[in-house]
Amino acid sequence: MAASVPSTGFSSERIVFARLLRRSARGAPGAVQSSAVLPLRSSLVAGCVLAVVFAAWVGDPSAYLHTDLALSRLLRGMAVIKAVIAIAAAGAVFWRVGLPISAKFAASYVISAWVMAGSAMLIWQLSYLPPAAVLFHVGALSMLVVGWRDRS
Repeated sequence: MAASVPSTGFSSERIVFARLLRRSARGAPGAVQSSAVLPLRSSLVAGCVLAVVFAAWVGDPSAYLHTDLALSRLLRGMAVIKAVIAIAAAGAVFWRVGLPISAKFAASYVISAWVMAGSAMLIWQLSYLPPAAVLFHVGALSMLVVGWRDRS
């Protein structure tokens, strides 16, 4: 029979968890602290709203609406799908900036959300379709790459 080791009450999992909590509370060097969460979140929301308003102001859907109704319905359906994706991405960014995060990652997340929101509205307005589609996919891809590289 093997002798049992007396228990100290702490398991290795608890120790690792405590280290992770201390590390996340400290934040990484250059990390955005909790006092900057409200300005980050408000700039995310305000930037998305401004991007949508600017895209609605710039866009003029009358050219497509009068020529091809079926194509305009298809493109607007795609714009709704892109808007849902942009809202979900902005919600994820809203949550992410509430945690300790480096300033460069926070800026990348927020700017990517702005680009996605504005380009979805441009597609809804049926204006500048090729650049708007490219911008949407650049914003989505940059958000995915930043999320992949984010280790904080």
